[in-house]
Amino acid sequence: MSRHAGPPRADDTPAVPEPTFAERARTLAYLGRTGALATLSRRHPGHPFASVMPYALDDAGRPVFLISSMAMHTQNLEADARASLLVMQPDWTGDPLAAGRLTLMGDARRVPDPDAAAARERYLARHERARYWVDFEDFGLWRLDVADLYWPTRPRWWPWTGWASSCACAAASACRARASPFRARSPRPRRAARC
Repeated sequence: MSRHAGPPRADDTPAVPEPTFAERARTLAYLGRTGALATLSRRHPGHPFASVMPYALDDAGRPVFLISSMAMHTQNLEADARASLLVMQPDWTGDPLAAGRLTLMGDARRVPDPDAAAARERYLARHERARYWVDFEDFGLWRLDVADLYWPTRPRWWPWTGWASSCACAAASACRARASPFRARSPRPRRAARC
């Protein structure tokens, strides 16, 4: 070695891997716990009906809801499964239009029996108080089978496949440290994340 220790020169500094757009979006959904669920109104056909909706993500990153059959949004979903979920960056105190946000669109259906135990565990891990009513007869687990998503940064509309294969845990710690972690940056080459 022909030089003293000290700060690395620019050519010695490795590039810091940036999360992919899909990882950033999935991290945003993972960090959130509540969104706005929009369904199609039965009472006013064609009109959207929005509700506050606590959610958790299943292993594939699909939102899972615990909802009552008496709720208007559940009745709407039973008539027409099309829905969307708006997720906002949690704990954002600045301009709401500068916060990270994401809209997931697809069909909401009851969680099938083979997936119910895992969905229940995931949901209750995020929403401990739901243990008080999870076993009530009128409550059931529903899942949004996402067909498309919209993230109001580049590249706008994405296919669900990129989201489903991304890993939220890989980007979560890095994203928490940034002022607005979900704003788009120019993509850099990176290694695939592993969870």
